[in-house]
Amino acid sequence: MVELTAKEKKAMCEELTAHLPKIRKLLSLTQADLGNLTGLSRVTISQIESGKVKMTWLHLNAIMFICAVNLRSKEYFYANNLLGTRFLQFVQGKDENIPPDINVTVRTELISAYKEMMERKEQEK
Repeated sequence: MVELTAKEKKAMCEELTAHLPKIRKLLSLTQADLGNLTGLSRVTISQIESGKVKMTWLHLNAIMFICAVNLRSKEYFYANNLLGTRFLQFVQGKDENIPPDINVTVRTELISAYKEMMERKEQEK
């Protein structure tokens, strides 16, 4: 089974932190709403988003539970390749050579828009 290192978990927490405001917006949730759903306080969500508190692995898992059951956040995760394949293999108990199960359909227009955005970013470099 895939085992994540402390360094990988820290990087995943940092990556999710950077996307958290956008994810909340996609889900139409306030900080208080997300806190209520995850068991975290509004203050904790606010401090994570502002960088005053670092997201922990426990925070990440609580937030990921909410995201995993929402189509819009799933699409966002897959379209932006957030947390990557190793995260999915880890939570699904897969070996490194076995691809994770992916059970979300991402709309074609979303994939196209993401590719266009990435091409623009490359051209700006």
